[in-house]
Amino acid sequence: MIHRQKYHFQALYFFIFFGQGALIPYLTLYFSNDAFQLSASEIGTIVAIGPILSIVLQPLWGMAADRFGRPKRLLLVALLAAGVLTLSYLLTSVYLLLLLIASLWALFQCAHIPLVDTLAIEFSKRKSVDYGALRLFGSAGFALAVFILGQVTEQGTLGAIFYASGAAMVLGFLVLIGIEEETVESVTREHVPLAKLFSNKRFLLFLAGGSLIFGPIFANNYYFGSYVTIRGESTALVGTLFFVAVLCEIPFMRIATRVMMRVGPIPVLVFVSLLSALRTGILALEPPIYTLWLLAALQGLIIGLLIPVALDYVRSLVPPSTVATAVSTYMATTTGLATALFNLMSGIVFDQSTIYAVFWVYTGSSLLGACLYLISAKIKE
Repeated sequence: MIHRQKYHFQALYFFIFFGQGALIPYLTLYFSNDAFQLSASEIGTIVAIGPILSIVLQPLWGMAADRFGRPKRLLLVALLAAGVLTLSYLLTSVYLLLLLIASLWALFQCAHIPLVDTLAIEFSKRKSVDYGALRLFGSAGFALAVFILGQVTEQGTLGAIFYASGAAMVLGFLVLIGIEEETVESVTREHVPLAKLFSNKRFLLFLAGGSLIFGPIFANNYYFGSYVTIRGESTALVGTLFFVAVLCEIPFMRIATRVMMRVGPIPVLVFVSLLSALRTGILALEPPIYTLWLLAALQGLIIGLLIPVALDYVRSLVPPSTVATAVSTYMATTTGLATALFNLMSGIVFDQSTIYAVFWVYTGSSLLGACLYLISAKIKE
């Protein structure tokens, strides 16, 4: 029974992340079609609306799960609704309607990761199962999706991304039905001293630095496809490069903790931030196409080390009573707000200049973020 439930969770992670990988890297390319007559700024707004809304909506989904103690039921609704809404993108080319669809889709899609994590962590603790063995299938699903959709869109229409993403979410819905759930009882939590958290200068500086690093990294997922096709290459290459990058994340995520324990978190974070600046700087210089393969592998190294080390360091910056709040604030700011702002800014820069200027912005931001990481480490609390 435990093994069957474990396989269900692995399949659920696979389909949820497959749905994201089939859509996110190709969304900007889809809306860049001349038939839409959208400016780069309008496209940037469409792809930014999801991360913006997630800042508010993700905590609300979490609060609802805590309040009712039924994260599985909420996730069932969110998966099915997002799967159906994904197909509605194909029904219109009107900017305001597309913005409305993107908002409604984000309402349900942003619930997927926090709710499946809630279920998986509870299951892993209850059954003594390694959480990483479940989550790993998410990376595999994302990698496979970007590779397959790169090949498919090269042969036909980009509209296939919506069918693939919607189908993956519906399959995730069907898998989730077979997962057992124990009712999570509501508990009275002790008061969290928020004022103390937001008066922590080291935390605030680290938060700012993380936003300047993660913003370009996640915005890259939306604009790298445009970069490759503007260089005259195919969408198949876009998918293959994303596939390489995500596969390279896996081994570095496995060794991230050991590396951090050996050299310390700040040296690791500064090093990968500088690597991120180097990567985007090289892209801005229009390097030979063959170098994109090396830069894709480098992206995997950067993300594989950056995400686990940064989260671990956040926990060390605050007292135990504010750890959960600090981590959720860090995630909402760096993966939500920062991503949205950089998506919007990328669209404006792209509109007024070139795609290469967008990557110069990413380079400058990463360098500034590395400096803030160093400064935050020197502040005494």
